[in-house]
Amino acid sequence: MKIRHVKVPEGINVSRHRPLADLFVLTAGAVALFAFVGMVALLIGSYAGRYIPVSWENAMAAAIFETGGTAEPQPADVTGLRAEAALQALADKLAANMELPEGLRITVHYLDDPEINAFATLGGHVIVLRGLIHRMPDENALAMVLGHEIAHAANRDVMANLGGTLLLQLALATLTGMSPETAEGLVWGPNALLLRRFGRDAERRADRDGLAAVAATYGHVSGADAFFRTLLEEMGKTVPEEGPEFLSTHPLTAGRIEDLAALATAQGWATGGDPTPLPEALRNLGGGP
Repeated sequence: MKIRHVKVPEGINVSRHRPLADLFVLTAGAVALFAFVGMVALLIGSYAGRYIPVSWENAMAAAIFETGGTAEPQPADVTGLRAEAALQALADKLAANMELPEGLRITVHYLDDPEINAFATLGGHVIVLRGLIHRMPDENALAMVLGHEIAHAANRDVMANLGGTLLLQLALATLTGMSPETAEGLVWGPNALLLRRFGRDAERRADRDGLAAVAATYGHVSGADAFFRTLLEEMGKTVPEEGPEFLSTHPLTAGRIEDLAALATAQGWATGGDPTPLPEALRNLGGGP
């Protein structure tokens, strides 16, 4: 048998591809995969969350507000109790003009805190902070904020957010082999913009439903945008302008004011009317902003 000596070509073991290009492709593929899994998990989790029985949500809320590690916000004194009663009466008036899921009751809590804020949480519980009330010129302005938060509860936005976030966290943990706690960081990584988009959509829907409740309750929407104008004033003291909307969980404040005006025009709601003064219990809170 004759043996031939074949000359090995130069560079046969050298890849024709650039390592950095390969790294870029793999990284882009991983990010795209996380984004796709995140989008699917958010869609499924959010959809399923809205259909979780209200009784289950109420039970979760009871565990948090009554027997869990987080106690129910308690007014510190008689003034706080009166403020909470006034807020509850206003919420009941608004809720009567809104479609709430069967079994869901709105319960308002007053919190003696200077921050300008209000938010809805599980089981129809709505927290209103003293700092927000101090900046409300009349009941109509406060009603818009309460109507907005009641709409979040009625639309099951809290459960949708919870369901979407938990399923996304579980999906990424399964995909990466990480623990759910470690995968939580990925939820706010490649999928952060998806979560923000879902938040903006829910905010716009709550704005529309809240304004409709104000129109039905008072016969006009005059002053309903006062809270958003207050936000613009407060932001103007610290930052020159809001950043890009796609980086935020909320629509831009100036855009929300314009959207409310456009909605009122489209629905034929009166934009002029006499404001209703704040209840006395909310005008005499003290403590400053």
